[in-house]
Amino acid sequence: MRIVFFGVGASTREILGQIKEFPQSICVLGFIDNDSERWGSFMGRRVQSPQILKTLEYDYIIILSNLYFDEMKDSLIYWHGVAENKIKGRNDLLQFLFAEKYKDSDDPEIQAILNYWNTNEFSVFNQYIKEEITFDIVEWDYIENMPYIMFEDKRMYFPLDTKFDVLDGKKVVVDILSEQQATSPHLYVKDDIVINDGDVIADAGVCEGNFILRYIEKVSKAYLFESDRRWKKALELSLKKFSDKVVMCDGYLGLCDGKDSVSLDTMIRGRLDFLKMDIEGAEPMALLGGRKVLLNNNVKCSICSYHRYNDVNTISDILQLYGYRTNTSDGYMLFFHDKDIFSSIDFRRGIVYGRKDR
Repeated sequence: MRIVFFGVGASTREILGQIKEFPQSICVLGFIDNDSERWGSFMGRRVQSPQILKTLEYDYIIILSNLYFDEMKDSLIYWHGVAENKIKGRNDLLQFLFAEKYKDSDDPEIQAILNYWNTNEFSVFNQYIKEEITFDIVEWDYIENMPYIMFEDKRMYFPLDTKFDVLDGKKVVVDILSEQQATSPHLYVKDDIVINDGDVIADAGVCEGNFILRYIEKVSKAYLFESDRRWKKALELSLKKFSDKVVMCDGYLGLCDGKDSVSLDTMIRGRLDFLKMDIEGAEPMALLGGRKVLLNNNVKCSICSYHRYNDVNTISDILQLYGYRTNTSDGYMLFFHDKDIFSSIDFRRGIVYGRKDR
């Protein structure tokens, strides 16, 4: 496959800097850029004017910038006569690199993903989440001046600046629980990792609150951690009826207390029965900051492990150090949102579960 990269900006440098070498099936012909001041050399290869495309034999042109993709694509089509099906983006290159790396894998789960790509789009969850599109209509609370949807017979509020989807002229929230389907590799509650009546729980990475709102009536106390302050007022309104059992914790959950961070051991001095973490790769440090509470309790743990390369092993090692047996969710996620994914090209388990043997 002969490819040409269009654009030699920061996105191209960052992504190609992660790729040690291309597989033999890819031949990089060089770079093109509209800016004549950038013509010459870039990362050891020649940069030329897009006019060279008229005489160059290539299979695809790759645009690695997501921000300017549409603008750059239009310029290739309308100014240089490039066929639309010859223009590919960041994720197209990523998919090809995954397919090449794992084409001979003996893991049946990985082979199932590669087969799925033959007739379906590349995605984070691939075949593990069924496309059962559901939506909830956004309503408006004129007293609080905030948008909300009805969720589990409760109002779930959203920040004022939320950009909602629109369906038939109405604002909607689409598939809010799609990641929690029974076949999902991102399933928080599974097998013996469940929430029982009267449990004390901690939800780290609350976001809109779809997890806590499902279980708030069952639990006796809930510690909530959400570092994005956009959600503060929305969560307070969503959980107003349950304020007597909710402890809202501002700041990042981390190893120790700081100006903008707090540790589990500081916030929870006594009992804890269930811990869910989905905090954008900060899970290992947050677990280290919960050493005492995890040692002193038998906590059912549901810890996200897909944000960074090898987090599944790091998280498992930490929990095992505290005396927990661990296992992972079924299936793989392809977390292409990780800015470093081109350096690892790895499928990832979504959740590490942990529990002590009694």
